Amino acid sequence: MAKVKSYYRPKNVTEALQLLQRPSTTPLAGGTQLIARLTELVEVVDLQAVGLDQIEVEADTITLGAMVRLQAVVAHGEVPELVRHMGLREGPNTFRHMGTVGGVVATADPESELYAALLVHEAVVTVQTSTGEARVPLAELELGGRELITAVALQRQGQTASDRVARTPADRPIVAVVGRRVGEDVMLAACGVAERPVLIKANEIDQLMLPADFRGSSDYRREMTKILMNRILQALNI
Repeated sequence: MAKVKSYYRPKNVTEALQLLQRPSTTPLAGGTQLIARLTELVEVVDLQAVGLDQIEVEADTITLGAMVRLQAVVAHGEVPELVRHMGLREGPNTFRHMGTVGGVVATADPESELYAALLVHEAVVTVQTSTGEARVPLAELELGGRELITAVALQRQGQTASDRVARTPADRPIVAVVGRRVGEDVMLAACGVAERPVLIKANEIDQLMLPADFRGSSDYRREMTKILMNRILQALNI
């Protein structure tokens, strides 16, 4: 595990961005993923005092501040049902009270069903840099480390469904697929099939370079993805 060289607790986004321009600094939100992944001597920029913990509801969208805790997502009645349900899958209650929305996006865990749910809800990520602000679809987001995620906006409407394969109900998924239908438009996302959860289409599954581990081979994951996708499409009346 890495040693923390310096610790900073900025009071606002501007201060945080200034600190993040230093080459050895790294942002710390809830800490549920970062601490275990650190491998070098680092300077930590703790984001807990910068705000970014509001949930804003509009007619068709809901915007989650990057520091909104996962438990707040799960408990908020205006958050889309699929997102709340997948938030529960991120970990136990103690984990959810620490983990943040921005942390889920920044980590992009390949097995995160919540990340997949954000994808099908057409998540748009607000990213702040030293030169300004940008809004980027989650499916296109690439982070370099000197920027700060400040919010994630989701579309609220639509019919949704999800399914998964795991060793036990409590385990992280080997493969999971989530879907959302709005009118005739259908969006599907899968986790456990790439370096991070991805939007997928039925005709793209055979082209995916699926990972393999002790839980399942690439061929197994491919077949399970096809089966789960068909189940989701049936559940969405496609």
